[in-house]
Amino acid sequence: MRIALHLACLTWAAFGLGAEPEVIRREVPTMPSIELKSVGKLNLKLVPECSALWVSPSQPGVFWTLADSGAKSAIIPIRADGTLVPVAKSFWGAVMLKGATNVDWEAITGDASGNMVVGDVGNNVSRRKELAFYLFKEPKPGVTEITEVRKVTFAWPDQTAFPDPELAHDCEAMFLLRGKLYLLTKHRRDTLTDLWRADIPPVGDRAMLTKLARFDVGGMVTDACVSPDQKRLAILTYRNVWVFDVPLVGEDFFRAPALHAPISPPTLSWQVEACSWVDNGHLFLGSEQGDLFRIALTDLREAK
Repeated sequence: MRIALHLACLTWAAFGLGAEPEVIRREVPTMPSIELKSVGKLNLKLVPECSALWVSPSQPGVFWTLADSGAKSAIIPIRADGTLVPVAKSFWGAVMLKGATNVDWEAITGDASGNMVVGDVGNNVSRRKELAFYLFKEPKPGVTEITEVRKVTFAWPDQTAFPDPELAHDCEAMFLLRGKLYLLTKHRRDTLTDLWRADIPPVGDRAMLTKLARFDVGGMVTDACVSPDQKRLAILTYRNVWVFDVPLVGEDFFRAPALHAPISPPTLSWQVEACSWVDNGHLFLGSEQGDLFRIALTDLREAK
């Protein structure tokens, strides 16, 4: 009994001190890389560096994207071939987020009710001490500015050095599921990613983060997205893609049944940093160079 109690105390102390979670590793199938072929091209003047994609739940055929750091504080509606969305006798252009600042926008997500989140979460060399989410409602066709934008800031609870010498506090992937917001870190010295839950308070402007898991994703995570039916979670890196079954309850995503495939983008369009769903059976990818790609789930293989 004393031994059991002592071990329990040690376990409690370790978690209290912020011990890292166990690294989850999966065995990936041996298969050739999926050769990505461009199915569309973005207007690079409007979207100079595509960093995220999200499929609209209410406007069929519309996807939301955004540009990287230094670009306008705007989201851009596009079609699956990269062209602009027609509205009346013209085309729908950029939609500005009033009061928002694009320090390093890297992620966009939302839910079936039209709640959207833009993540100002880029942190390339882990220097930033404060990052932010912008929360708002999906704009209706033709709207050019969103005036009701809520900013919520956060910091990485386990980062103590700026810059972080391990370069483990960058982020380009974010998804909403069951009313909760999740982040996946992009590491530059290993192939791991940390899964965090960001709790957004009903009032106030500060989110609290909780680290849930650590996974050997096999590369640097560049985006993540949940399928329209909420049954699958896709995670993208520069050189592979994972698709996990979403657990019926809980947040143990990385131990769920999973599909995997290596990907091979064109040499001149290698920075594949955006991932959405076309439908429940197809993924939609975008590169910073403006190319758009499509992958069928049937092209992936089971991971063990």
